[in-house]
Amino acid sequence: MSGISLFNIARDSLLSHQTAINVTGTNVANVHTEGYTRQTALFRPSKAVIHEGAVQYQSGVYIDDIVRTYDRFLEAQINDNINSLGYSESRKESLERIEIMFNETGGGGLDELLTKFWNAWDDCATNPAGSAERIAVVSAGESVTSMFRSYGENLFSIRQDTNGEIADSVHSINGIIRDIADINEKIIRILPGTGGRNDLLDTREQLLSDLSEMVDFNVVENENGTVTVFLANGMPLVEDQQVSELDVVANEENNAFYNVVFANDTDRVLNDVFNGGRMKGLLEIRDTDVPAYMERLDTLAAAVADEVNVRHQAGYDMYGNVGGDFFTFNITPEVTEARYIAVNDDILNDINMIAASETIDGDGNNAATIGSLRYELVMNGNTTTLNGYFGSFVAEIGQDSADMIRAYDYRFTLKSQLTNKREQISGVSIDEEMINLMKYQMGYQAAAKLGSAAEEMSDILMTLVQ
Repeated sequence: MSGISLFNIARDSLLSHQTAINVTGTNVANVHTEGYTRQTALFRPSKAVIHEGAVQYQSGVYIDDIVRTYDRFLEAQINDNINSLGYSESRKESLERIEIMFNETGGGGLDELLTKFWNAWDDCATNPAGSAERIAVVSAGESVTSMFRSYGENLFSIRQDTNGEIADSVHSINGIIRDIADINEKIIRILPGTGGRNDLLDTREQLLSDLSEMVDFNVVENENGTVTVFLANGMPLVEDQQVSELDVVANEENNAFYNVVFANDTDRVLNDVFNGGRMKGLLEIRDTDVPAYMERLDTLAAAVADEVNVRHQAGYDMYGNVGGDFFTFNITPEVTEARYIAVNDDILNDINMIAASETIDGDGNNAATIGSLRYELVMNGNTTTLNGYFGSFVAEIGQDSADMIRAYDYRFTLKSQLTNKREQISGVSIDEEMINLMKYQMGYQAAAKLGSAAEEMSDILMTLVQ
């Protein structure tokens, strides 16, 4: 082997070990950087061939690539869990808010107000002509209707707030997919095998993780290093550098709440396409969970109004007239939603129009009949009382919230476990990097000594030539 060949081998070794030391330094510097993937310099034998008589052999070394220590299957598992976590979290937040709204443990809730309403009728039955008792009936009735309206308005408000969150989520998704397309464009410009893509790949993985929290999707990595991102229906969100942004349009058939669509195809509604993520959770809360709760509340409000009105119409007021409706709905007779229930204005203006009597004689038997409604099985196919129906409704809300909290806690714990597993594989270990640093330093020093040996050989050769 000539001195020149040995010089080349030493040079390549010095440069390769210097690169490996730089990579190690980068790892150490990013030990606390979230989302950073540990990098490794890959040494490969040089492709140069040295001929020594009949013998041929490869000489030297070079860095073939700087690769990320990355497990794509684990990353996919993490993103799947993040998708489920985003779904659970969005529903948990709303259900907890609804549970707090219907919390009856502190008193003053609808169950207590209904009980006071029945008690007021019982008191009125004892003294049907008493102004204080009649005022108490009206006051209790107003408290009940006020609570119904409050619950109904709050539930509708939650739907409106969730609708706004859906629009915000669409805006966030568009920002993420634009960033992914931008990274795709940058990746194409960088030659593979140079290590220059690694930071971009880390950033893209973080963006895909953020997108997983929002929606479920499929991703395909292309030969040129770019990715294509598809929704569950196969429609692309990202293709190379092209994006298909989402948008929202008002659905007049659903209280003008938003439908999610493609910005360039507003007729294609995507609400049912989402099978996971925060978007799915928000749509379920707005279009399924809260409407179901509102229907239960509306059913109770309509039942209270109907049962009381039927009995009130069977009695007589202080003027000897047949009683009218005690409760009304302040919109149209056909709409019996809880947020519109109220005490009849005629009774509010004249308490003598309360039909407490069973006959024109002014007895209190009709008031007693209304008060006894607390014991009547008039709900769920005549299997439960009005108060019992509300109690089961509140219990259902509490159970739904508890189930979602458990689901969220499970997914959160699993996320922590998977993240720790990822850190074991892809994260930076200071101890391991220090071992690598010493290894590469020793290799660098050996290459330097090899260079010195080559210099001595060249000096000897030059002396012999002279």
